[in-house]
Amino acid sequence: MKLHIRLVLDLIPVIVLLCACSLAPATQSLPLTATDSPFPSQAISTFTSLPSVLPSLSIILGVVNKSVGIHLDQGGDTDTKAVTAGSPAQEARSSGDGMALAAEDGNSTPDSYLQFDVNDQQLKGGKPTAHVRIEVDYLDKGMDTFSLQYDALPVNGSGGKFTGGGTVIKTNTGTFMTARFNLCDANFANRDNGGDFRISDNSDGAETIHAVRVIGLPNGPSTVKVDDYGANPMDDQPDSDAIQSALDSTCSGDTVVFTSGVSTPAYKGYRINKTVFLTGMSAKHDLTFTSSDPGNHALLLATAELKGYVVRLYARSRFGDAGDIDNIDFGYIDINGDRAERVCLGPDNISNGKGDNWGSWLPECSQADDPWCSPGNIAMDGAVDTLDASQNYQVNPANWTTGIVVHDLVDQQTECGSGLAFGSAAGTIRNVTIDTAGDHVHAVGCTFTDQDGDVGGWSDGMTISGTALKIIGNTIIDPSDVGIVYFGGKNTLIENNKITITSGNYGAFAGIALHPWSFGNVTGTQISGNTVTSLGDTRCGGLHAGINLGAQMWGGACVQTSNDSVIGNSTCSLEPPQPKGRACGSGACQLWASIPPNGTLTLKDNTVSGAQINYFIEGVDVMGQLIEQNNISQTPRLSDWEAAKAGCNGIIWGALDKVAHDPSLPGWTDLRIYCER
Repeated sequence: MKLHIRLVLDLIPVIVLLCACSLAPATQSLPLTATDSPFPSQAISTFTSLPSVLPSLSIILGVVNKSVGIHLDQGGDTDTKAVTAGSPAQEARSSGDGMALAAEDGNSTPDSYLQFDVNDQQLKGGKPTAHVRIEVDYLDKGMDTFSLQYDALPVNGSGGKFTGGGTVIKTNTGTFMTARFNLCDANFANRDNGGDFRISDNSDGAETIHAVRVIGLPNGPSTVKVDDYGANPMDDQPDSDAIQSALDSTCSGDTVVFTSGVSTPAYKGYRINKTVFLTGMSAKHDLTFTSSDPGNHALLLATAELKGYVVRLYARSRFGDAGDIDNIDFGYIDINGDRAERVCLGPDNISNGKGDNWGSWLPECSQADDPWCSPGNIAMDGAVDTLDASQNYQVNPANWTTGIVVHDLVDQQTECGSGLAFGSAAGTIRNVTIDTAGDHVHAVGCTFTDQDGDVGGWSDGMTISGTALKIIGNTIIDPSDVGIVYFGGKNTLIENNKITITSGNYGAFAGIALHPWSFGNVTGTQISGNTVTSLGDTRCGGLHAGINLGAQMWGGACVQTSNDSVIGNSTCSLEPPQPKGRACGSGACQLWASIPPNGTLTLKDNTVSGAQINYFIEGVDVMGQLIEQNNISQTPRLSDWEAAKAGCNGIIWGALDKVAHDPSLPGWTDLRIYCER
């Protein structure tokens, strides 16, 4: 079952003061007695019941710990040593980094934690509040990490012990800094080895901690305005840090509001110089991101220095339980990816952050060409369990992100990667306009539509993965790879969308494509009521395939590694046998989109005009029923498809209405085409 964890972390220069302030109005807590020994016992309180005021507790660490309601534990793997560090020098305590430190009880257990116990008279069992902010003043020395773990309220049968509170990546400034963790489900019932929360040094370097504070905040959903954190869409200054602070402060159920104004003359939009991660430091649910006036959208505008996507659902370096992200609503916020200034490939023609905008401000990107780090626009790709061939997200909810909705926005000027990357179960994209993504031009002598200088910065309009999705009523203008590409799955509706290649040197490989790179079973999926139109130049652009089912046009759909969620043959050939639902397992595979017995795949009521092949079916494993009805083909025309002109495996083709091979269909041209370029 899912355990929803909430936290926030901000890195700011440390102010070594005991602070009772909070983002909400603070309430003064009652004082506790401080202890004054190197190994202090829990402070004794005179309270007989929990106070009604919100607590503000603290501990300053050193040779003598100064405690107000927080006790530093000892023994086992939680022994620490007193140190003096930083400039100016301050007393602190250090963890063991897996080494056994001197212990009051003489134990020789390797030490990796600083464990804390909050006074039960002040905070216990989620009362008087389960919403607290933990502030940790730490020495930012080295490039290693530390993590927070805490005793969370049990939810839906999940115990809540040692709940992950997020990870801090140090930046080696040599100064003391403050990490802030926003916990919305703090139980603090002494269930984590007798403590309430602990800091783990992750055995990658000792941690030096000067002070810790626990500040009580009000329970309940709230509205978070990014402008309250210093963001300002009326100036030309970077807004990412302020916006991220706001996002990191949220709890599940909150609404995040951006100031509207795209139709207002003085409005400049929020300048995004670092990717903003919507869920902050934890896997939150039931979050809404919107503008102050849905009729006059907010705008997030990429700056020239931005590396990676403008917006991402989560940061994979901050937490790993993306399957616990659910029910995220993102709408009325326009995105501009600054295609004119950002670069996909640098002088070395590799996406690696050298002379290009690939990368991230977090340590997310270590392998060149990793698409996670591409300079795209919106990445709402959550957890998709590609090992679950049944695609049963209801039974395995912790492995799937569910209920993501992206709607009513303009997503424009994507450099490369994807205009909208989307991965989840039971999610929806509706009424989204994607205007220009990447640059398709690659023929010699053709003028680029993007003058940033790199060749091959191609981009999908929408890159979709998952099951039971609804892609309805969207408009995609001038994608450069595929307008809407769906990587296979069951029960997905791609309906009433409009894909257009405009006149000039604009082009794409396909308008809509069902390519089973992730899931082979496509039963229940429907592609219907869509309109695909190409007016692109026939030598320097155009559209290769209007609607394409099956991935064989992409080099025969051969991959070197696979799993049981994809279907196909273990060897690649020009005329592969029908796999009849056989899973690839692992190793090489020639992929097919598969319709199981009693299953259906529907292609109906679509209109395609101006593509080189208006409808193209190749590599569909039919055991059930392929429903093809009332698909209108108008005026196929040549494109810049190089393989069509030069020949592919001895075959040359021109402009065609409908092509079907594996399976062949009555009235359709039977022609094998295994070349994408």
